[in-house]
Amino acid sequence: MEKGILRILHTNDLHSQLENWPSVTAWLKKKREEYLTKGEDVLLFDIGDHADRSHLMTEGLQGKGNIVLLNKMDYNAVTIGNNEGITFSKEALNNLYNDATFSVILSNLYDEDGHHPNWCKPYEIITTPSGIKIGVTGVTIPYYTFYSTLGWEIEDPYESLEKIIQQLRPKVDILLCLSHLGFFEDERMAEKFPELDIILGAHTHHLLEEGKKVNNTWINQAGRSGKYVGDIKISFEKNKPLFDVKSKKVDVTIQDSETKEVLNQLCNEGEKELNKNIVYLNQPMKVNWYEETPLIKLLAEGLREWCDGDISMVNAGVLLDHLSKGTVSYKDIHRICPHPINPALVSISGEYLLEIIRQGKSSKMIEYPLKGFGFRGKILGEMIYDGLIIYNKSSYIQESDVFVQGEMLERQKEYQLATLDMFTLGKIYPAISSIKEKKYFMPELLRDILAWKLQKEDSLL
Repeated sequence: MEKGILRILHTNDLHSQLENWPSVTAWLKKKREEYLTKGEDVLLFDIGDHADRSHLMTEGLQGKGNIVLLNKMDYNAVTIGNNEGITFSKEALNNLYNDATFSVILSNLYDEDGHHPNWCKPYEIITTPSGIKIGVTGVTIPYYTFYSTLGWEIEDPYESLEKIIQQLRPKVDILLCLSHLGFFEDERMAEKFPELDIILGAHTHHLLEEGKKVNNTWINQAGRSGKYVGDIKISFEKNKPLFDVKSKKVDVTIQDSETKEVLNQLCNEGEKELNKNIVYLNQPMKVNWYEETPLIKLLAEGLREWCDGDISMVNAGVLLDHLSKGTVSYKDIHRICPHPINPALVSISGEYLLEIIRQGKSSKMIEYPLKGFGFRGKILGEMIYDGLIIYNKSSYIQESDVFVQGEMLERQKEYQLATLDMFTLGKIYPAISSIKEKKYFMPELLRDILAWKLQKEDSLL
């Protein structure tokens, strides 16, 4: 049978930046109609991190508003990113796709009993109207400790792919992987599995305007935030597929009116869910990224208590705005602390703790414009502690200047440090991220700790 033309459109890493979504949908609707009119087959995929709890709508509706938006665009299939996978509780993720009209393709996530959850499948074979068979599988980045803490089992994505590719390759014309692993892992995947025709990537937010071919496998990734959409044309010459891989810029001046209407309705519903009163403040609580204020100190106290640590440390830049006098709602808490960041507890020596204190006092670290790791602020800001006092704040800090729970710091002693999960990742604070044993408190986010502490201290505020 002579095969026609297959068009694959794909999005990734919207991160609930919903102001761009009406433009994305306008572009998708126009192109889908154009391609269908030409007699082409059209498939649409999303590669994860569509939902991000930093947005009020996503937070208020627990991600279900994002699913409504995907349903409205008739997506064929999606995979999940880390924002869907580890910022929602297990219960919330198990319910997230209840009303989805598309498939969730994910091969490396399991319940603790060893079975895939019922809302996803490890692969799917899609047969287009012209008879093209496309095998679709999907993988997400395996944050082992986070998934385990939430009650999931996450498998090495390459192990899961190896099994599935052997099953799928003989049955399909095109073999495709929805990969929320990141571009460099996608390159590795293409080297390891030459049987794959296409890898649609996400997570690292790379923009590949012309795609990238590794051996015989095409990789494409379309940036983030709905600024680009992937557009792959596959034509067949003597039944051999020929690929034209692009990522095309979305015209943000054009918006789809139907999407805007649905989006406004969902945003109103989400905000209504968050208008739950937390506390009444007799006076405003200010925020200052360069010094300790009562509000950030309250968060540091709550963090230490929640994690049962000796000490807590939290950067002042994690609170983005003030709380006004009067009734404070959960919406207000979300506004000033939108980050999908969890509390963490590590055991750290006095030696390393002193190193962290010195590092945190540097102007370079205070002014550091962190991007990623869940942080949605501008700069890290001053480091604020609870359970720890620094008596010398002007010159080089010595161990004799630092007191923990009223006693002078001991370099060889181990301390329980409550902090933010973002400091346990990457290279922000190597003295913390290099620690192997880390305890995460999930699904609670930092703003949940702040709300809890405000309610606990209600009579004092």
